[in-house]
Amino acid sequence: MKKILFLVVVTVLSTVALEAQVRANDTYAISGQVIDSLSNEPVAFATIGVSLAQAATQYINAAATEDNGKFEIQLKASGNYVLTVQSVGFATLTKPFVMTESNKTVNFGKIFIQENVQALSEVTVTAQKPLVKVEIDKLIYNMEEDPDAKVNNTLEMLRKVPMVTVDGEDKIQLKGASNFKIYLNGKPSNLLSGQNVSDVLKSMPANTIKNIEVITDPGARYDAEGVGGIINIITIKNAFQGYQGSVGANAGTFGSFGGNTYLTAKIGKFGITGNYSYNNNRRPWGKDESVSENLINPQYHLEKSTGKSNNRGTYMYGNLEASLEFDTLRLLSFGINLYNGQYKRMTERAIEMYNNAEGQEYSYKTDGSGKNEYGSTGLSLDYQRSTRKKNELITFSYRFTHSPDGSESFTYAREITGEMPLYIRLDQWYDNNARTAEHTGQIDYTTPITPKHTIETGLKYILRQNISKVNHYELDANGNWVELPTSINSANRDFEHTSNIYAGYVGYAFKSPKFGFRTGLRAEGTKQDVKFRLDESKNFDVDYFNMVPSATVSYQLKPSQQLRLGYSLRIYRPSIWYLNPYVNDVDPYNISYGNPNLKPEKSNSFNLNYSFFSQKYTLNASVNYYFINNSIERYAFIDPAKPEVRQSTYDNIGSRKQVSSFLTAGWTPNPKLRFNLNGGLYYMDMHSPELGISRNGVFAMSYFNAQLTLPKDFRVNAMVQYQGRIIMLQTQQSEIFFTNFALNKDLLKKKMTVSLSFNNPISKDLIIKSKTSTEFFETNAKYYNPMREVRISLSYRFGTMKEAIKKVQRGISNDDVKGGGGGDGGGSTGGGG
Repeated sequence: MKKILFLVVVTVLSTVALEAQVRANDTYAISGQVIDSLSNEPVAFATIGVSLAQAATQYINAAATEDNGKFEIQLKASGNYVLTVQSVGFATLTKPFVMTESNKTVNFGKIFIQENVQALSEVTVTAQKPLVKVEIDKLIYNMEEDPDAKVNNTLEMLRKVPMVTVDGEDKIQLKGASNFKIYLNGKPSNLLSGQNVSDVLKSMPANTIKNIEVITDPGARYDAEGVGGIINIITIKNAFQGYQGSVGANAGTFGSFGGNTYLTAKIGKFGITGNYSYNNNRRPWGKDESVSENLINPQYHLEKSTGKSNNRGTYMYGNLEASLEFDTLRLLSFGINLYNGQYKRMTERAIEMYNNAEGQEYSYKTDGSGKNEYGSTGLSLDYQRSTRKKNELITFSYRFTHSPDGSESFTYAREITGEMPLYIRLDQWYDNNARTAEHTGQIDYTTPITPKHTIETGLKYILRQNISKVNHYELDANGNWVELPTSINSANRDFEHTSNIYAGYVGYAFKSPKFGFRTGLRAEGTKQDVKFRLDESKNFDVDYFNMVPSATVSYQLKPSQQLRLGYSLRIYRPSIWYLNPYVNDVDPYNISYGNPNLKPEKSNSFNLNYSFFSQKYTLNASVNYYFINNSIERYAFIDPAKPEVRQSTYDNIGSRKQVSSFLTAGWTPNPKLRFNLNGGLYYMDMHSPELGISRNGVFAMSYFNAQLTLPKDFRVNAMVQYQGRIIMLQTQQSEIFFTNFALNKDLLKKKMTVSLSFNNPISKDLIIKSKTSTEFFETNAKYYNPMREVRISLSYRFGTMKEAIKKVQRGISNDDVKGGGGGDGGGSTGGGG
């Protein structure tokens, strides 16, 4: 902890020192306070524009006043200027002034402006927009206003988003939870619905993103899932007549490299937007070591394991959206996205087994190899019909996705000494073929009753089919592969899980200048059919129905301050990652598999949020409480019939409560310098009567970032991230600490940006320690993850646009599955939000 505080202090002091040097060359400044002449009250968010006297209608700099009416604007040179003050409902006020070498600061004091019943003409404001904005049910991070977005990937930028954390292993959490969803342009995307979501976000250039929305209180029109909420990535939509695009490339000292391209164009009433990215990902060999003590078997009492592993692979994704405006009331949109990846894994491991008298029973070494091929194809079609009534529209949507997921692994043993249990197979070949196919149809209708009152309603149907087929082989005495059943149950070799989901919803929203209210009720039914084709006696089906309420109320305390209170009931259906009974025993002493008998989780969530924003300061604070009585938890155990083998799977065995608080703070002392802090403090209380385990405790996460703009279009960025000890049922994990420093340079009239970044320069490896304790065994492990890397990236932007592309406002949002976007595979990292 001392090292963390030291680095933060050094980063702040260094950045401030650099900023002081910059300001030494930019010391011309004006200040003042805008006051309502009638009420004598400060005027918040008045536009302050500065122009040259010879061109009084063209601002060279501008800003908005704070809540207290005060402002400060910096200028670069002496000269004759004009100050213009504008605010809705007030008459425009102008004041000439002069800046000289002997008079570099001008304080206007109190500037009184008078009310004006005449409407003001439109004015262009060039002041810096706030990075964060709060609405009734969501928080918006403005990517276009963050200079780091020009060269960073979307995963790196996600570290800055309030209530979102990305740890040193690139695992994403929202409000401390892994069970949330990631959308693309308001709709789920098969690109962002698998366990490789971090890889996809790494390959997505941030300069193609407009906003990232954190939907903390999903309304009734969303599927009944998502305690943690929804992360909605909005791509740049301001495509105009003409074309606009970018190309980029990146490479790192690990040997990874990649490239991307983005293009948007509009010709008449037809618009098209597409992007493509390719990445070749390589990682150095990472080491691990563990000691596991078997508490019920004196013969095979203590296992020592050391090993190393290497991952490398390629992945690509592409996305294409097209829209056609038949007229002002009818709009047709079509989308296709593809994702494909393959990674290979090499492992080397040495195992030693000792009895409780410290005598060695046996030892051996293994060489392993494997590959995973994953991908998905998604097609969507939306037809939107508006009416002459403003904001009234009906949308018909269809979506199809197909997501294959195949894996293959080989394990070979060598240097075997002693005698091992007969059921332990070391020379193995696994071949697993899994896939998911999904059809969705949806109708949405929304209409304003009055300018303040809106209702929405809709119907939805999903047909989802998960299939898994496993082949398992072992080398015989003649060196031939012989097919065997899976280690847990031969019936699991051919598995099919079909879900029919039907839903209807109705919602109501009210919005006035200060008060906002949104509520809704969703009715959702599910029929699940599970088949084991090799043993039909194990087949079963499940039917259940849920009424899911939600409500959010907000109140604007001041123009820059908002208070929001929300409640929602959510459910989670386990995905194929949790259900698949495929047995992974590449390490024959540590095997894992899914559970097709899992039931959906149900949880209640409450949150209270306060936000404050101004040109210099940003603050968003929230307190959250949720509870789940049948949470899906990953747990480990030992079967007495096979006391040497540790098995892990999932089950509805948890009862979880969490109280959490989040704080996002930003300080922008001037347009060249910005500080951001994003952190959370959590209290978790977990119980499992089935396992006889109770855990509770406090853990924290924090992210600190400093950005400084230097002369000659250079920018410096420093980041420090900390993740405390996470509370889990059976495992304790050490804290994680990660740093990054970057230098950026704009070229070619800011059309090209080059970035040089240093990942974790203070430590070669990210070291993670874990301890797992049960009544059967205790394991202490340590992982060495190589993290120190130098990366270079560049981005070039081209093209011009003149008119915006129109896109469908509503579409299909399948967010009902636990273990999809952002999921880490099963509640093993901190639980829900």
